[in-house]
Order: sequence, then C-alpha cells, then structure tokens
Amino acid sequence: MEFAYDSSLASSELRLLQPLAVHHRVLRFKTRRVQRASKPPYTAISYTWGDEDASEVIYLDNRPFRVRPNLWSCLYYMAHAARNNGAWDYLWADAICIDQTNDTERSCQVWLKDQTYRDAVCVSVWLGLVTLPEHIKSYLPTQITTRTVESDGIDWAESMVDLSNRPY
Repeated sequence: MEFAYDSSLASSELRLLQPLAVHHRVLRFKTRRVQRASKPPYTAISYTWGDEDASEVIYLDNRPFRVRPNLWSCLYYMAHAARNNGAWDYLWADAICIDQTNDTERSCQVWLKDQTYRDAVCVSVWLGLVTLPEHIKSYLPTQITTRTVESDGIDWAESMVDLSNRPY
C-alpha cells in the first residue's frame, strides 16, 4: 500500500523526515509532524526538481513513496550524513514534506517556505551527482541508472566547474 498523508498541515505545523535506514540502496524514513514553535533541529534541502518522472522509491512510515531520481540521490547522501552528524536528526524536502496533491496545504506551506529555510539549523543545496568520467562509466552496467557515486577516480576540480554551471 502506497504512503498516504494522514491529514493536512496547519500553518503552525511542519512535516519532517527522520532517516531510519540506508542499506542495500533502500531508503527508509519516518515522517514526523511538529509545531513550528517547538521543532527539533533539522536540515532543509534545496534542489532542482527536474523534468524526470518520480521513478525512484523511498519508504515513508514503511510505505512506498515515489520521488524523482535527483531527490533520491540527495536523500541517500543526506541520510548517510544524518547518521554521522550530531547536529540534526531530521530533514525537510518540499516534494515530500508538503503534500503536493493537497492544494490547500501546498499553498499554505509554500507561502511559509522562507520561514522553513530560516528555521533550519542547516540548508543543504543539492546540485546533483558529479558527471562520471568515461573510464568509470565503462565499468558500470548500461541498464543501471547511476544514483550514487562511490569512486575515488573522479577529478574533483573538473567536477566543481561542472556543478557550478548547473541550473539552480
């Protein structure tokens, strides 16, 4: 059964994600509804949505939820960082933390996005994965989409130029 939002958020509320597990390329999160006035420390993620379909699956409260590949990759790295970082335990990503199918909630929460970003202990900007060099791509199966990069064979200086020229 697919994930379903329990109810609409009030303007005084915020929905957050708590990373639970990242293993075997499966991402699991718990959703938590909190009052803005008494929110726990969280990191807000800023990223481009992209034009791709929501083809990747994460699990919210043990139920599947589809996200775009760019957000999946971002959540993968942010969930890893959350496990190794004592500054925050929660994430906020608009495509998930705002019910995009509920026009009333979406309108209200989008209006409050500036406050959501200001209240975060950290705002992480995700520009996407670095472009893999051809010598690394040649070792990857062609039918598998690259969602993570775990290689030391990357020219990081060249990658910075590529990342800095991406749309944001």
